[in-house]
Amino acid sequence: MNVSKIGHSNIFNLGWGALAGIAITLTNVTPSFAQSTLNLGRNFRPDPATLDGNAGGKVSIASIAGIADNCRGFANAKPNHTITLTETFPLMDFLIYTGNINDEPTMLVKGPNGIVICANGEAGGRNPQASRRLPKGIYQVWVGSKNINHSFDYTLSLSEIRQK
Repeated sequence: MNVSKIGHSNIFNLGWGALAGIAITLTNVTPSFAQSTLNLGRNFRPDPATLDGNAGGKVSIASIAGIADNCRGFANAKPNHTITLTETFPLMDFLIYTGNINDEPTMLVKGPNGIVICANGEAGGRNPQASRRLPKGIYQVWVGSKNINHSFDYTLSLSEIRQK
């Protein structure tokens, strides 16, 4: 009888050990759709603040935005970044940089009170840029590509002054 208790106890301990190992393994897995978050107040440093990510996807940015006006390209369904502005900014400048001239990035920013900002590189160069007064609140940013399922790395630069 003692032998069966010892055997059962060992199986139980191995079971918990295995479960702990699985839990540790699962916590170390980063999903490909993970987004980064950033909180900004006025006069933040360093300025510009930068966030890196991977652009592209298969969902139409116009469908995510809910409008078609200048909302071009394709992104993932989930936003790449969530940015919380803790104060109203007289000017917030969003600028996307890529390392390859053929990447053709696009950008969508959705914020409180129905704010929708779309940008692509057609207006003032190849890097999408949007500058405007923004109230405090939570903003979601999608970075896409003009071509469906075209993936590439980028840097999102955020500044209180218009960037060049």
